[in-house]
Amino acid sequence: MSLSHAILGLLTYRPLTGYALKKIFDKSISHVWAASLSQIYRELSALEKKGYVHSTIKKQKDRPDKKIYNITEEGRNAFQEWLKDFSGTFSSPKRDEFMLKIFFGSKLEKEQLITEFSQFILQKKEYLKSLKEIEENFSRYRREFTIDIPEKEEIFWSFTIKRGIMNLEVAIKWAEECIEELKSYGND
Repeated sequence: MSLSHAILGLLTYRPLTGYALKKIFDKSISHVWAASLSQIYRELSALEKKGYVHSTIKKQKDRPDKKIYNITEEGRNAFQEWLKDFSGTFSSPKRDEFMLKIFFGSKLEKEQLITEFSQFILQKKEYLKSLKEIEENFSRYRREFTIDIPEKEEIFWSFTIKRGIMNLEVAIKWAEECIEELKSYGND
């Protein structure tokens, strides 16, 4: 998946500003594809050059003018083509520095490893909390976005959240078990 396709997908619901796209990202798909506001604006510019989106300026009296982005027919077609092409790739390439360090963990003190696993658990629990909040509030977010997102979309959004939650729960359980093993390791 790419940022450009995530943006095109969100624009299929309705025209949006870059700022509105960022708010929707944070409340819906940031758990599968995160993006900063500057990345979103940079990608919107590239999409506009390709002819996949076009923008209009909405004048405002009390604030700076808004640039509103609309998906073009060419953009819809590109999004649909991307959406249909799974190409048998179901996971991304692995680059996990934490796991690489764990692989070489025998070179560290047991207490340091326990501390690192504990930090890992805290981070994953915090992320789990945010995913559960998103899951609980899908309907409210759909209304808040003032986007015409059909209710049927929620099931597909929930599939991604469900996977994220389950992955985090397994990762937390794994780290807890590693801590327990480390605590008894070398105590024979």
